[in-house]
Amino acid sequence: GLKRPYTGAWNKDAPHAFLSFTIVPFLAYMATWTGWFASANGYGRNWDQATSSGPLFFLFDSMRSWIHYQWQVFSFHNGLHDYHAYMSDPWTWPLLIRPVLFYNPSNLPPSSCGAGACSEAVLGVGTPALWYGGLFALLATVVLYARKRDWRAGAVLLAYGMGWLPWFYYALADDRTMYLFYMVPIVPFMVLAITLTAGLVLGPADAPPTRRAVGAAFVGAFAMIVLINFWWLQPVLSGETITQAQWWARMLMRSWVTAAPK
Repeated sequence: GLKRPYTGAWNKDAPHAFLSFTIVPFLAYMATWTGWFASANGYGRNWDQATSSGPLFFLFDSMRSWIHYQWQVFSFHNGLHDYHAYMSDPWTWPLLIRPVLFYNPSNLPPSSCGAGACSEAVLGVGTPALWYGGLFALLATVVLYARKRDWRAGAVLLAYGMGWLPWFYYALADDRTMYLFYMVPIVPFMVLAITLTAGLVLGPADAPPTRRAVGAAFVGAFAMIVLINFWWLQPVLSGETITQAQWWARMLMRSWVTAAPK
């Protein structure tokens, strides 16, 4: 209903959007590299000193080394097509079908766990109760935005989509090797979707006490299930030494592993 919506968006929204979605993320990202810049021992930290000339020679040597490092990362992953036992397609990520086994040492002595076969592995499976709860909450968020145009639901859906859907292109058009942990940046928005859905379950502040009590019971029960699920999987997430039987008891799907860890 505004007379000049595009002019207003350009003059008022665009500067704030540029600050929020460009400047602030860049500064936050650079802050994570503080240790790399402060040390001379980081990977590729002295690349500039090892090259006699090149583009952007006028920048500080550390910045040139950093730019080269970023390009190496982009080039490596953008051209990655090799098969990996724990690779997965992006449309399977919300279903938690194929997590990545990060750590699995061999030749563990049986005495380390008091059984004939032991396991000491790290499987990046997260907390399935929270993961699947986030999937159902995402569907509820879609309904919330479609029916009420709630901007909070729209913001969550936009962030979730921007972090997930672009990977479909690389899977379909580029046949790129990808993994479930690419979804990690989206987890906060999964939790926000759960938060919005929890608010719906709780009901409005002026709802009858019985309605609020029932809603609180459901939300509290879900939170308890998530905590118990995390506690149950904690040995798998942290690489604790457990028996093979205890390991397999924690495998929700056989697709989580290729074979019994040694």
